[in-house]
Amino acid sequence: MGMSLKSSFIQYLLKKYPDLTSGLATEQLENLVSDQLLSPFQVKLSKYLLSDIQQEINSYWSLRDWGSKNISEKFSSQNLRIPKNFSACMSYDFHVNSDQKLELIEINTNASFLALGLEMYDFHKIKNAVPFADQNLIDMFLNELKLCGIHQPTPKIAITDSKPSEQRLYVEFLVYQQIFKKYGIQSDILDIENVTENSDFLYNRYTDFYLQSEPSKKIKELYNSEKINLSPQPWDYFLLADKQRLIDWNEQIDQPKPESLLPVYDLGKADKDRIWKERKNLFFKPKNSFGSKQAYKGASISKTTFENVFSDQFIAQKISNPSEIEVTFEDKPIKYKYDLRCYAYQDQLQMIIARIYQGQTTNLRTPGGGFACVIVD
Repeated sequence: MGMSLKSSFIQYLLKKYPDLTSGLATEQLENLVSDQLLSPFQVKLSKYLLSDIQQEINSYWSLRDWGSKNISEKFSSQNLRIPKNFSACMSYDFHVNSDQKLELIEINTNASFLALGLEMYDFHKIKNAVPFADQNLIDMFLNELKLCGIHQPTPKIAITDSKPSEQRLYVEFLVYQQIFKKYGIQSDILDIENVTENSDFLYNRYTDFYLQSEPSKKIKELYNSEKINLSPQPWDYFLLADKQRLIDWNEQIDQPKPESLLPVYDLGKADKDRIWKERKNLFFKPKNSFGSKQAYKGASISKTTFENVFSDQFIAQKISNPSEIEVTFEDKPIKYKYDLRCYAYQDQLQMIIARIYQGQTTNLRTPGGGFACVIVD
């Protein structure tokens, strides 16, 4: 039997970055990488959809400007400074509906898999539909440093998260470190509790977006006193990824609404009986959360859970059914769901990957599923 896709990918990474595992045995790396990290399948998109994706990103970016002009006073309650930089490694996650139109699932200011996505395209020898290489990745970070007023000839970037070596994509932190090293940028991987003002720039993978939790306390102090800079940072999270914006964008009349924006109800204000009646067409999720934490499909929500989520902390969004591909896996025809993760810096699309899965969420646990390349024809 040949080498598994996962093992081949690990061998590819080790060959490209011989220092990747300094201090780690190869078996440890095997344990760090999910068996279903990469899918053997690809998703085909039309070139029209590619231009639609760029157009939608432009629309949301215009809404970011609208937000900074019109609702910045709402941000002041977070007691956080407004930074001069943007956010590296953001994504717009879409479904493609049966009419071949995009539907926005969420905007993610803290998207994983950009560096590993580059490696995945290389590993599969598939051309990225958008011209984006590791030099562009570095340019994004250098631009962030410049906007923060950091001009050292050999800059330092700290990659930070809570217990980084226990994170599901720790291998990506190691890959970032190697790419940075290749371009003469020093980087450390730090637990958020070990951040000091020596790390003047943090690539922040910790998901406490408004720095409100106890572990973020020190980072918040250093950030507010301009001793450190963060990317991604709380201001962009507020302008683009906080679920309250989905409500604001639906309600505002100054800007054209993006075509992919789905109707959303604020459960602090909505008509409870109407929402209960329409629940089968709705998806319930908290305003400040990420991934599938505390998210409920209306078709299967119990009355008790419904009562619990009916508050100003939650939204109900029109349900968006995932796109599907039909393939042959282990000699059997099989259907998988997928979504599109579209990375962008400011308003520029960088790369598209698909996340292929079965079940309720993109969980990297489906045999044959995982992150996948997108082919545009």
